[in-house]
Amino acid sequence: MTETVESVREQVVAGVITALGVVLEEEIPDLAEDTRLADVGLDSTGVLELLMQLEETLGVEFDTDNLEMSHFESVRSLAGFVSAEMAG
Repeated sequence: MTETVESVREQVVAGVITALGVVLEEEIPDLAEDTRLADVGLDSTGVLELLMQLEETLGVEFDTDNLEMSHFESVRSLAGFVSAEMAG
């Protein structure tokens, strides 16, 4: 049985939220897809840590040539980038 696109996206969003909590060393209540990552304290150093944590959490390897700062605007934009990378 194959996973649906929605199911994979939900897993990616959950992975982003989990990884963000690890990187920021705190659980962030009320984190939603439209939450801006800068608003929860993610800075440029945190972006690199977040990518490494996502690779570990989701078992994906990112092509840094595809990275753009716009991917780190919100949980939704990051989840979209991660999903696209996972799809190959």
